[in-house]
Amino acid sequence: MEFRTLSSGGQRYVVSTAGDGPDIVLLHGFPDTPYSWSEIEAELVRAGWRVSVAWLRGYHPETIVAGRGYDPETIGRDALGLLDAIGASEAVLVGHDWGALIAYNAASLAPERIRTLVTIAIPHPSVLQRSPAAIWAVRHFFALKLPWSARVCRRNDFAYLERLYRRWAPSWSGSARDQTLADAKRALSTPATLEGAIGYYRDLPLGGPPPALARVPAVPGLIVGGTEDLADADLFTRTAERMPAPSRALLVDGAGHWPHREQEALVMGEVQQFLAQISA
Repeated sequence: MEFRTLSSGGQRYVVSTAGDGPDIVLLHGFPDTPYSWSEIEAELVRAGWRVSVAWLRGYHPETIVAGRGYDPETIGRDALGLLDAIGASEAVLVGHDWGALIAYNAASLAPERIRTLVTIAIPHPSVLQRSPAAIWAVRHFFALKLPWSARVCRRNDFAYLERLYRRWAPSWSGSARDQTLADAKRALSTPATLEGAIGYYRDLPLGGPPPALARVPAVPGLIVGGTEDLADADLFTRTAERMPAPSRALLVDGAGHWPHREQEALVMGEVQQFLAQISA
């Protein structure tokens, strides 16, 4: 990947763009980096897409803008500003983890600019139900809001991030997994970028979905989840059922929080099929 810095609306974006054709934008999550998309980017370029892979704001020093928050509406507008920066009037958004929430937000704010969504590992917040088990599953949301969360994350060479990987993707192992974690540690090794990544959690309201996430967006989507992830599998199905045709859920048996990495061939085959259906 060859990254360059672009600007739009007072925001800097660090993005790699490759290929020619209709636009598709890949957005990573926490704790992760754009490098997770490298093989998927190459596959999409071969399939005839212009693929842009961006650092989420806060994860790269050049993307940090003093005083700009990480609340749901603001990060959704980040994605729309990214489209402006790369000169795309519309695009497909593919988002993992926080990238998925950004994609949902952007599609709600400007559905006319989002051809379709592929969201990975995160059902839409409007389908979530509170229960003791559900709250325990996402306890990191509360832990990362604490004033000392950055110190806890850094301790013992980011041992906290290693625990998250083990808990979120218990069956994922091997060199790709280890490199992904190493890239995340490196990206968050400065105080500024670690605080930026944690900012998404600190600025997320816990009293229910904010207005931008009160309803699923009126654009079609492929909603991808792993059966070993934190969220119940039926939440991905319920998300897809509330979206317009030909939306559907893809449940990846035996995968955790990174189904697009844990079973890349299966997931990318389904993604390509879905995108062909949308483009037909």
